[in-house]
Amino acid sequence: MRRVRFINRLLVKEAFFCMLFSFMVIGLVLLIGLNISFFSPFKNAFKDFSYLDLYYAENLHEENGDFNENIVLVNINRINRKEIAELLGEIQKHGPKVIGLDVIFKDSQDPVWDQFLAEKLKNESLVLTYTIQDKNKVETNAKVFSSKQYAGYSNFNFDTESLVIRNFQGIYKTEDDTLVSFPVAVTNAYLENNWLNDNLNSLKKERPIKFWGNRDRFLVLEQADVIGRQELSFLKDRIVLLGYLGDSKNHDYDIEDKHYTPMNPKFVGKNPPDTFGLVIHANIIQMLLANDYISIVPTWVLILLTIVLTFMALAYFIYLNKRQLASYILRLNLVQLFFIILFIWISLLLFKNDVLLKVTSITATVVFSMGLIGYYKKLANYLYKRYKWEGYFYHD
Repeated sequence: MRRVRFINRLLVKEAFFCMLFSFMVIGLVLLIGLNISFFSPFKNAFKDFSYLDLYYAENLHEENGDFNENIVLVNINRINRKEIAELLGEIQKHGPKVIGLDVIFKDSQDPVWDQFLAEKLKNESLVLTYTIQDKNKVETNAKVFSSKQYAGYSNFNFDTESLVIRNFQGIYKTEDDTLVSFPVAVTNAYLENNWLNDNLNSLKKERPIKFWGNRDRFLVLEQADVIGRQELSFLKDRIVLLGYLGDSKNHDYDIEDKHYTPMNPKFVGKNPPDTFGLVIHANIIQMLLANDYISIVPTWVLILLTIVLTFMALAYFIYLNKRQLASYILRLNLVQLFFIILFIWISLLLFKNDVLLKVTSITATVVFSMGLIGYYKKLANYLYKRYKWEGYFYHD
């Protein structure tokens, strides 16, 4: 009995030190990868990949109806400022509660039409947009739109390395000001009643976007659907978003102001960009309106899971390795594959229930650590011969 307890203690000790060895190797690999530019393309490629893209790409989410009832999209395509002003004027007649204009009129043009547009932009229901580039605002010319109260930045988040839009940041702090995003500004104007103040803290952090759907899940109007039409009463008290949505017949092949999102049907080796910026804004606004967020599993839970699972996996395979089973390598490979598939399934199941569990780091650490047992065994052999260091592999 004492011998069994002694061996078990050695197994626990060996698994613990093997885990430390694995973490040191992984840390060294990551350090090299972060500091050598050769690895940057690989690092960015993995950053743009997520198992959870399967959730949208394979239509695992439940459909929420034919159209979004709260938000109407209006395509400005490539019309000029005069036509945009006419479009705004026609829409304003039908009493939408909020009009979001995802266009920046950066430079002055024809003073007559600029003034004509400026008159339409004075409407209190209007929210404009600007972008933040190198911590500076790029916004509409003051001669066209001078009120800064009804504007928000169009940046979804401030991660310049990732090509896929999965997250958004609702509030951005500078040294001099606190800025709100375009979707937050639109939502605040629609809900009123101090909605922004009540949600200030939760909007400061970057959070995942819960996508409602692509442009086919929203009612999209073209210029011809608005100008001269008598019956647009359905716009009353709605949110109307104007922006670029490409040509009505060939928008699938238009990549201007399009972004990669998890809704891309080809989640490995991406297709061309799949979603217009205006549609992403609409998805964020819908999420904010419904107060329907995705919860993120805290980092400390991920760390704890990684440590516990790595330790358990190493203890099991150190035990098998000592027994020198002929099937050891086969079992190792099968368990590694099963572990990856199981955690992908668990993450998808949780994501379906609005919980984001980032499993990539957990699976990578556990699977990589299993593969290092052979190298650790050689290190343990050296320590035993040189210093009489006892463990499960080598002891008196």
